[in-house]
Amino acid sequence: MKMHFAALAALVSVAACATPYTPIPYDRESAGVAHVSVIDNKLPEKATTQKLATNGQNMASAMAASAGLAGVLVGAVASGIEAGIEAGQRKRMLTVLDSVNFDGQSIFDAALNEALTEDGYEIDAIHFDRKSTAVLVETPAADDTKAGYGFLDVAGTGYGYQLVGGQTEWRPFVSVSVRMTDRVNPDNVLLENKVVYNPVATPDVIVNIAPDGEYGFAKIEDMESDPERTAKGLEIALVETARAVAKLAQ
Repeated sequence: MKMHFAALAALVSVAACATPYTPIPYDRESAGVAHVSVIDNKLPEKATTQKLATNGQNMASAMAASAGLAGVLVGAVASGIEAGIEAGQRKRMLTVLDSVNFDGQSIFDAALNEALTEDGYEIDAIHFDRKSTAVLVETPAADDTKAGYGFLDVAGTGYGYQLVGGQTEWRPFVSVSVRMTDRVNPDNVLLENKVVYNPVATPDVIVNIAPDGEYGFAKIEDMESDPERTAKGLEIALVETARAVAKLAQ
């Protein structure tokens, strides 16, 4: 156990020395973008669970969705027993979502496209291979025929339900990175930021969205007894996150 705490302390030390995250705000007038090509495959294929330790508690998770944001590191001190428990809880939550045919990617895409259209953009979808949904796409080649076009990329590190520190309820979370570039000059980054629904830490340089208090579950059994409410809570989280992404480009 001492080794786990030492490793966490080292990670915190590294994070404290890291350069703070600096977003790039969008200026719609100077950007001159009227048509947005939205890069697909934005979210992981499946929802997930995560248990996060904010005060040295022995809770299992690979890493907080908001870890590293603005130099804030929220760590996890893992034990084999708790990791096994969480894996079982994740499987049960996914079974609940599968029972109502939950499709997080479709929900997010529909909300994002609707919000961008409401903001006056023409939109289309475009595909590029990416190493991971958590990683923004490498800058595509320049296209001199696409003046007034922008690439909008959203890279989702995760979404699902999380239990944090001393909290007593599982609540929905979503975490994404956002970047828009000019299709004529893709090295020109027009917008960059991060959006986190139900953040563990709330650095003011990113977009933080407080969770809806109506969708908390004391235990996994409560999700199993109410699949529709479980799905609705996560749907709201995805929709609000997508609309926040679009708002960055207003």
